[in-house]
Amino acid sequence: MRDNFKGKSIILGAPKYFNINDFLKRELYHLGFDQVIEVSFDYYKFRYKNIFQHTKSFIEKTFNNRPHYKQYLMFKAIEPQLIESLKDVNKVDYALLIRPDTYSSSFIDVLRTKAKKVIAYQWDGLNRYPATYPLIPKFDSFFTFNPADVSLDGVLPVTNFGPTSYSREELEDKNRSSDIYFSGSYESKRMITLGRMIEQCTILGLNNKFIINSSKTRILKTCPLSVTKKQISFEENIRNSYNAKIIADVVFEGHTGLSFRIFEALAFDKKIITTNKQICKYEFYDPSNILIWTEDTSCEELKQFIEKPYKPVHQNIKKKYSFDNWIKYILDHGNFTPISLPE
Repeated sequence: MRDNFKGKSIILGAPKYFNINDFLKRELYHLGFDQVIEVSFDYYKFRYKNIFQHTKSFIEKTFNNRPHYKQYLMFKAIEPQLIESLKDVNKVDYALLIRPDTYSSSFIDVLRTKAKKVIAYQWDGLNRYPATYPLIPKFDSFFTFNPADVSLDGVLPVTNFGPTSYSREELEDKNRSSDIYFSGSYESKRMITLGRMIEQCTILGLNNKFIINSSKTRILKTCPLSVTKKQISFEENIRNSYNAKIIADVVFEGHTGLSFRIFEALAFDKKIITTNKQICKYEFYDPSNILIWTEDTSCEELKQFIEKPYKPVHQNIKKKYSFDNWIKYILDHGNFTPISLPE
Protein backbone atom coordinates (compact mmCIF):
# COMPACT_ATOMS: atom_id res chain seq x y z
CA MET A 1 0.00 0.00 0.00
CA ARG A 2 2.88 2.35 0.76
CA ASP A 3 4.04 2.22 -2.86
CA ASN A 4 0.77 3.58 -4.28
CA PHE A 5 2.13 7.13 -4.48
CA LYS A 6 5.86 6.51 -4.17
CA GLY A 7 7.80 9.50 -5.49
CA LYS A 8 4.70 11.73 -5.59
CA SER A 9 4.24 15.11 -3.91
CA ILE A 10 1.12 17.04 -2.99
CA ILE A 11 0.09 20.45 -1.65
CA LEU A 12 -2.66 20.00 0.93
CA GLY A 13 -5.05 22.70 2.08
CA ALA A 14 -7.63 21.64 4.66
CA PRO A 15 -9.39 23.11 7.69
CA LYS A 16 -7.35 22.90 10.87
CA TYR A 17 -10.42 22.56 13.04
CA PHE A 18 -10.43 19.26 14.90
CA ASN A 19 -6.91 18.75 13.42
CA ILE A 20 -8.32 17.01 10.37
CA ASN A 21 -5.33 18.29 8.41
CA ASP A 22 -3.02 16.17 10.61
CA PHE A 23 -5.20 13.12 9.96
CA LEU A 24 -5.06 13.71 6.20
CA LYS A 25 -1.27 14.14 6.23
CA ARG A 26 -0.95 10.85 8.09
CA GLU A 27 -3.14 9.08 5.53
CA LEU A 28 -1.22 10.56 2.59
CA TYR A 29 2.18 9.57 3.97
CA HIS A 30 0.79 6.11 4.76
CA LEU A 31 0.02 5.68 1.05
CA GLY A 32 3.59 6.53 0.09
CA PHE A 33 3.64 10.25 -0.74
CA ASP A 34 7.22 11.56 -0.52
CA GLN A 35 6.17 15.10 0.32
CA VAL A 36 3.04 16.76 1.73
CA ILE A 37 3.24 20.56 1.68
CA GLU A 38 0.57 22.19 3.81
CA VAL A 39 -1.35 25.37 3.07
CA SER A 40 -3.94 24.71 5.78
CA PHE A 41 -4.86 27.49 8.17
CA ASP A 42 -6.69 27.93 11.46
CA TYR A 43 -9.89 29.98 11.12
CA TYR A 44 -10.32 30.26 14.86
CA LYS A 45 -7.14 32.26 15.45
CA PHE A 46 -8.47 35.20 13.43
CA ARG A 47 -9.16 38.44 15.29
CA TYR A 48 -10.53 41.66 13.84
CA LYS A 49 -7.82 44.33 13.53
CA ASN A 50 -10.00 47.02 15.05
CA ILE A 51 -13.58 48.14 15.63
CA PHE A 52 -13.78 49.57 12.10
CA GLN A 53 -13.01 46.22 10.47
CA HIS A 54 -15.51 44.55 12.79
CA THR A 55 -18.17 47.10 11.88
CA LYS A 56 -17.50 46.73 8.14
CA SER A 57 -17.86 42.96 8.51
CA PHE A 58 -21.23 43.41 10.21
CA ILE A 59 -22.43 45.76 7.44
CA GLU A 60 -21.29 43.40 4.67
CA LYS A 61 -23.00 40.40 6.27
CA THR A 62 -26.19 42.21 7.28
CA PHE A 63 -26.87 44.65 4.46
CA ASN A 64 -24.79 43.53 1.46
CA ASN A 65 -25.74 39.84 1.47
CA ARG A 66 -22.22 38.60 2.20
CA PRO A 67 -22.83 36.17 5.10
CA HIS A 68 -19.31 34.76 4.89
CA TYR A 69 -17.45 38.07 4.75
CA LYS A 70 -15.60 37.24 7.97
CA GLN A 71 -14.32 34.07 6.30
CA TYR A 72 -13.00 36.26 3.47
CA LEU A 73 -11.13 38.41 5.99
CA MET A 74 -9.73 35.33 7.72
CA PHE A 75 -8.06 34.11 4.56
CA LYS A 76 -6.86 37.53 3.44
CA ALA A 77 -5.01 37.84 6.76
CA ILE A 78 -3.07 34.60 6.19
CA GLU A 79 -2.79 34.62 2.37
CA PRO A 80 0.59 36.43 2.11
CA GLN A 81 2.13 33.94 4.55
CA LEU A 82 0.79 30.95 2.60
CA ILE A 83 2.03 32.35 -0.72
CA GLU A 84 5.46 32.93 0.82
CA SER A 85 5.54 29.31 2.02
CA LEU A 86 5.16 28.19 -1.60
CA LYS A 87 7.85 30.50 -2.97
CA ASP A 88 10.47 27.77 -3.40
CA VAL A 89 8.04 25.02 -4.40
CA ASN A 90 8.52 23.77 -7.95
CA LYS A 91 5.92 21.80 -9.86
CA VAL A 92 4.47 19.16 -7.52
CA ASP A 93 2.21 16.39 -8.77
CA TYR A 94 -1.01 17.47 -7.08
CA ALA A 95 -2.69 20.18 -5.04
CA LEU A 96 -5.80 19.29 -3.03
CA LEU A 97 -8.00 21.89 -1.36
CA ILE A 98 -10.69 20.71 1.03
CA ARG A 99 -13.32 23.40 1.63
CA PRO A 100 -12.10 25.48 -1.36
CA ASP A 101 -14.64 28.16 -0.43
CA THR A 102 -12.26 29.27 2.33
CA TYR A 103 -9.52 30.15 -0.18
CA SER A 104 -9.35 33.13 -2.52
CA SER A 105 -9.47 33.04 -6.30
CA SER A 106 -6.02 34.63 -6.47
CA PHE A 107 -4.52 31.95 -4.22
CA ILE A 108 -5.95 29.18 -6.41
CA ASP A 109 -4.25 30.90 -9.37
CA VAL A 110 -0.95 30.63 -7.48
CA LEU A 111 -1.57 26.94 -6.83
CA ARG A 112 -2.06 26.36 -10.54
CA THR A 113 1.53 27.53 -11.12
CA LYS A 114 2.82 25.15 -8.44
CA ALA A 115 1.00 21.88 -9.19
CA LYS A 116 0.39 19.79 -12.30
CA LYS A 117 -3.16 18.98 -11.21
CA VAL A 118 -5.35 21.02 -8.81
CA ILE A 119 -8.31 19.26 -7.17
CA ALA A 120 -11.07 20.53 -4.86
CA TYR A 121 -13.35 18.72 -2.45
CA GLN A 122 -16.31 20.60 -0.96
CA TRP A 123 -17.79 18.73 1.98
CA ASP A 124 -20.47 21.33 2.62
CA GLY A 125 -23.50 22.19 0.52
CA LEU A 126 -22.63 24.73 -2.17
CA ASN A 127 -25.86 26.62 -1.49
CA ARG A 128 -24.47 27.51 1.95
CA TYR A 129 -21.33 29.01 0.37
CA PRO A 130 -22.38 30.60 -2.95
CA ALA A 131 -18.98 32.30 -3.32
CA THR A 132 -17.71 28.84 -4.28
CA TYR A 133 -19.53 28.75 -7.64
CA PRO A 134 -17.12 30.99 -9.61
CA LEU A 135 -14.15 28.98 -8.27
CA ILE A 136 -15.28 25.66 -9.77
CA PRO A 137 -13.78 26.22 -13.28
CA LYS A 138 -10.38 27.00 -11.76
CA PHE A 139 -9.88 23.36 -10.72
CA ASP A 140 -8.99 20.39 -12.88
CA SER A 141 -11.60 18.44 -10.92
CA PHE A 142 -14.15 19.66 -8.37
CA PHE A 143 -15.86 17.11 -6.09
CA THR A 144 -18.77 17.32 -3.66
CA PHE A 145 -20.39 14.89 -1.21
CA ASN A 146 -23.79 16.57 -1.56
CA PRO A 147 -26.00 14.80 -4.16
CA ALA A 148 -27.98 18.00 -4.79
CA ASP A 149 -24.84 19.73 -6.16
CA VAL A 150 -23.78 17.07 -8.68
CA SER A 151 -26.16 18.43 -11.31
CA LEU A 152 -24.03 21.59 -11.56
CA ASP A 153 -21.60 21.93 -14.46
CA GLY A 154 -18.10 20.83 -13.55
CA VAL A 155 -19.06 19.19 -10.24
CA LEU A 156 -18.26 15.51 -9.67
CA PRO A 157 -19.61 13.10 -7.05
CA VAL A 158 -17.69 11.58 -4.16
CA THR A 159 -18.46 10.56 -0.59
CA ASN A 160 -16.45 11.06 2.55
CA PHE A 161 -14.15 8.18 3.48
CA GLY A 162 -12.96 5.86 6.21
CA PRO A 163 -9.40 5.79 7.65
CA THR A 164 -6.84 3.27 6.40
CA SER A 165 -3.63 4.05 8.29
CA TYR A 166 -4.56 2.83 11.79
CA SER A 167 -3.85 -0.61 13.19
CA ARG A 168 -6.00 -2.42 15.74
CA GLU A 169 -3.17 -2.17 18.27
CA GLU A 170 -3.09 1.62 17.89
CA LEU A 171 -6.82 2.08 18.36
CA GLU A 172 -7.91 -0.50 20.92
CA ASP A 173 -8.41 1.15 24.33
CA LYS A 174 -10.73 -0.27 26.98
CA ASN A 175 -10.79 3.09 28.76
CA ARG A 176 -12.60 4.57 25.74
CA SER A 177 -15.21 1.83 25.45
CA SER A 178 -18.88 2.79 25.16
CA ASP A 179 -22.13 1.32 23.87
CA ILE A 180 -23.06 4.41 21.85
CA TYR A 181 -20.73 7.25 20.82
CA PHE A 182 -21.57 10.66 19.36
CA SER A 183 -19.39 13.70 18.78
CA GLY A 184 -20.43 16.84 16.94
CA SER A 185 -20.66 20.60 16.87
CA TYR A 186 -23.44 22.49 18.62
CA GLU A 187 -26.57 23.23 16.61
CA SER A 188 -29.80 24.05 18.42
CA LYS A 189 -31.99 21.78 16.26
CA ARG A 190 -29.63 18.88 16.88
CA MET A 191 -30.19 19.06 20.61
CA ILE A 192 -33.83 17.94 20.58
CA THR A 193 -32.92 14.81 18.62
CA LEU A 194 -29.92 14.10 20.83
CA GLY A 195 -32.04 14.60 23.95
CA ARG A 196 -34.52 11.91 22.85
CA MET A 197 -31.72 9.60 21.78
CA ILE A 198 -29.89 9.93 25.10
CA GLU A 199 -33.12 9.47 27.04
CA GLN A 200 -33.89 6.17 25.30
CA CYS A 201 -30.31 4.93 25.60
CA THR A 202 -30.40 5.69 29.32
CA ILE A 203 -33.69 3.78 29.77
CA LEU A 204 -32.00 0.76 28.16
CA GLY A 205 -29.07 1.08 30.56
CA LEU A 206 -26.50 1.77 27.86
CA ASN A 207 -23.08 3.29 28.44
CA ASN A 208 -23.38 6.53 26.46
CA LYS A 209 -20.63 8.89 25.36
CA PHE A 210 -22.13 12.03 23.76
CA ILE A 211 -19.79 14.99 23.17
CA ILE A 212 -20.94 18.41 21.90
CA ASN A 213 -18.43 21.09 20.95
CA SER A 214 -19.29 24.79 21.07
CA SER A 215 -17.44 28.09 21.36
CA LYS A 216 -19.67 28.78 24.36
CA THR A 217 -20.14 26.49 27.33
CA ARG A 218 -23.87 25.87 27.78
CA ILE A 219 -26.18 23.83 29.92
CA LEU A 220 -28.97 22.45 27.77
CA LYS A 221 -32.58 22.12 28.89
CA THR A 222 -33.53 19.85 25.99
CA CYS A 223 -30.52 17.54 26.30
CA PRO A 224 -29.05 16.12 29.53
CA LEU A 225 -25.41 16.98 28.92
CA SER A 226 -23.07 19.94 29.09
CA VAL A 227 -21.47 21.46 26.01
CA THR A 228 -17.70 21.80 26.12
CA LYS A 229 -15.38 24.32 24.49
CA LYS A 230 -12.69 21.65 24.15
CA GLN A 231 -12.27 20.42 20.60
CA ILE A 232 -12.10 16.67 20.14
CA SER A 233 -9.45 16.02 17.50
CA PHE A 234 -10.28 14.01 14.41
CA GLU A 235 -7.90 11.27 15.53
CA GLU A 236 -9.47 11.14 18.99
CA ASN A 237 -12.87 10.78 17.34
CA ILE A 238 -11.54 7.84 15.36
CA ARG A 239 -10.26 6.21 18.55
CA ASN A 240 -13.58 6.76 20.31
CA SER A 241 -15.49 5.38 17.31
CA TYR A 242 -13.32 2.28 17.19
CA ASN A 243 -13.97 1.53 20.86
CA ALA A 244 -17.75 2.02 20.66
CA LYS A 245 -20.28 -0.66 19.79
CA ILE A 246 -22.56 1.79 17.98
CA ILE A 247 -21.80 5.20 16.44
CA ALA A 248 -24.50 7.89 16.45
CA ASP A 249 -24.82 10.46 13.66
CA VAL A 250 -27.16 13.48 13.75
CA VAL A 251 -26.89 15.48 10.52
CA PHE A 252 -27.08 19.24 10.09
CA GLU A 253 -30.34 20.44 8.60
CA GLY A 254 -30.08 20.55 4.80
CA HIS A 255 -27.23 18.05 4.56
CA THR A 256 -27.86 14.89 2.56
CA GLY A 257 -24.25 13.76 2.11
CA LEU A 258 -22.98 11.13 4.53
CA SER A 259 -20.71 12.22 7.38
CA PHE A 260 -17.31 10.79 8.30
CA ARG A 261 -18.93 8.86 11.16
CA ILE A 262 -20.73 6.65 8.62
CA PHE A 263 -17.49 5.61 6.96
CA GLU A 264 -15.70 5.08 10.26
CA ALA A 265 -18.50 2.68 11.20
CA LEU A 266 -18.08 0.92 7.86
CA ALA A 267 -14.30 0.65 8.28
CA PHE A 268 -14.51 -0.65 11.86
CA ASP A 269 -17.53 -2.99 11.47
CA LYS A 270 -19.70 -0.90 13.78
CA LYS A 271 -23.43 -0.38 13.83
CA ILE A 272 -24.70 3.14 13.26
CA ILE A 273 -27.73 5.19 14.25
CA THR A 274 -28.27 8.11 11.90
CA THR A 275 -30.89 10.74 11.11
CA ASN A 276 -29.74 10.81 7.47
CA LYS A 277 -32.53 9.12 5.52
CA GLN A 278 -30.44 9.11 2.34
CA ILE A 279 -28.27 6.33 3.73
CA CYS A 280 -30.80 3.71 2.60
CA LYS A 281 -29.81 4.52 -1.01
CA TYR A 282 -26.21 3.36 -0.54
CA GLU A 283 -25.04 -0.17 -1.37
CA PHE A 284 -23.83 -0.91 2.17
CA TYR A 285 -27.19 -0.14 3.79
CA ASP A 286 -28.53 -3.00 5.88
CA PRO A 287 -31.21 -2.50 8.58
CA SER A 288 -29.32 -4.96 10.78
CA ASN A 289 -26.36 -2.56 10.86
CA ILE A 290 -27.99 0.84 10.35
CA LEU A 291 -30.94 2.36 12.19
CA ILE A 292 -32.48 5.44 10.57
CA TRP A 293 -33.59 7.54 13.53
CA THR A 294 -36.78 9.60 13.31
CA GLU A 295 -38.86 11.46 15.87
CA ASP A 296 -41.07 8.35 16.00
CA THR A 297 -38.29 5.88 16.79
CA SER A 298 -39.34 4.01 19.93
CA CYS A 299 -37.32 2.56 22.75
CA GLU A 300 -38.42 -0.91 21.64
CA GLU A 301 -37.15 -0.30 18.09
CA LEU A 302 -33.81 0.82 19.49
CA LYS A 303 -33.65 -2.27 21.72
CA GLN A 304 -34.41 -4.60 18.81
CA PHE A 305 -31.76 -2.91 16.66
CA ILE A 306 -29.12 -3.29 19.36
CA GLU A 307 -29.94 -6.97 19.81
CA LYS A 308 -29.61 -7.81 16.10
CA PRO A 309 -26.23 -9.34 15.17
CA TYR A 310 -24.00 -7.23 12.93
CA LYS A 311 -23.94 -8.38 9.30
CA PRO A 312 -20.39 -8.18 7.87
CA VAL A 313 -20.06 -5.92 4.81
CA HIS A 314 -18.22 -7.30 1.77
CA GLN A 315 -14.54 -6.35 1.78
CA ASN A 316 -14.75 -4.84 -1.71
CA ILE A 317 -17.41 -2.38 -0.54
CA LYS A 318 -15.35 -1.43 2.53
CA LYS A 319 -12.31 -0.81 0.32
CA LYS A 320 -14.37 1.33 -2.05
CA TYR A 321 -15.15 3.81 0.74
CA SER A 322 -11.65 3.85 2.26
CA PHE A 323 -9.26 6.79 2.02
CA ASP A 324 -6.99 4.62 -0.13
CA ASN A 325 -9.60 4.31 -2.90
CA TRP A 326 -10.95 7.85 -2.33
CA ILE A 327 -7.63 9.59 -2.97
CA LYS A 328 -6.87 7.41 -6.02
CA TYR A 329 -10.30 8.24 -7.43
CA ILE A 330 -10.16 12.00 -7.00
CA LEU A 331 -6.54 12.20 -8.22
CA ASP A 332 -7.28 9.73 -11.05
CA HIS A 333 -4.25 7.64 -10.11
CA GLY A 334 -3.71 3.89 -10.46
CA ASN A 335 -6.45 1.31 -10.01
CA PHE A 336 -9.55 2.50 -8.19
CA THR A 337 -13.28 1.98 -7.93
CA PRO A 338 -15.28 5.08 -8.99
CA ILE A 339 -17.48 6.54 -6.26
CA SER A 340 -20.94 7.82 -7.11
CA LEU A 341 -23.78 9.45 -5.18
CA PRO A 342 -27.44 8.40 -5.22
CA GLU A 343 -29.90 10.53 -7.16
